Amino acid sequence: MTLFAASAFLAASSQAQNFVQDTVTAFENSEIVFQRSSSNAPFIPIAYTSARSYGEATVDSALTGQALNFEQQGASAAAGVPFLVSERDAVIVGAYLSSNRFKTDNEQIDDFRVDSVGLPIGWFRQVNPQWQAAAFVMPVGHRSTQQDSNWTLQTMGGVFARYTQNETLWWAFGLFGDDSPNDSYLIPYLGASWVINPRWTLSAIMPWPAVVYAPTPDWMFRLGASPSGAAWSLQPVNNEVAISLDAWDFGLSAERRIHKNLWLEARTGVGGLRGIRFNSDDSQLEDLDISVGASGFFALSLKLRPGFLP
Repeated sequence: MTLFAASAFLAASSQAQNFVQDTVTAFENSEIVFQRSSSNAPFIPIAYTSARSYGEATVDSALTGQALNFEQQGASAAAGVPFLVSERDAVIVGAYLSSNRFKTDNEQIDDFRVDSVGLPIGWFRQVNPQWQAAAFVMPVGHRSTQQDSNWTLQTMGGVFARYTQNETLWWAFGLFGDDSPNDSYLIPYLGASWVINPRWTLSAIMPWPAVVYAPTPDWMFRLGASPSGAAWSLQPVNNEVAISLDAWDFGLSAERRIHKNLWLEARTGVGGLRGIRFNSDDSQLEDLDISVGASGFFALSLKLRPGFLP
């Protein structure tokens, strides 16, 4: 799947260049404001394909007192297409695909794979020159190759706001929610991003803070946290599965522009670290019965980033 996704991504990237630039031009002519200041860091990606591998981690269950070691390898691809619907409003429609294989050291548990399909839909509005608002929802279907496993529906969503104080500083506020048959929780999203100079940016936004170093418009290095793909919940009764974004990875990434808007990224670090979340039923800090130990990871990605071409 990884080779196929990478080949398809590369084959379509050339045709996507014109579409990306046409979209950027349309947004430039609207009332929507994109804070660029003098930073060398590129825009967030609108499409990517990625392969990743997590080393051996230990899952401990307080309910059973048992520990299980496992390894995870996966591949994913996603894209989001923005459509300008008014001078101040945009709608983003996308798709998400992933496949993850799990290998265990327990002879009683066979290795298995989890395939996922998601359909994200988002809305963005320029409220005034300083304030922006956004919201999204993404239903995701998961299915395991384990015996008697059925499709599991998981729904993610969030509401966010951003206040631009000046050309180098903006503040973010929001709430992310996740609901699945196995779990439901909320994650607060709060912080600020400060462009110190064209090379350095401090993103102090919880729960995924980071320091970004972009020495030129063609290179970017990032040290910090990001959502983890190594946190999953499994219901033993019916083998229902769901990914959990309350865990996070911490690591270093190096990203290089390889052709116009196409970037190549390599990332490594420690994955599966526990995040902070609230139980959505009683709004209390949640203490899980199952804890996952941290493990090393490595990921390689191709990303399509809109923006001004050098």
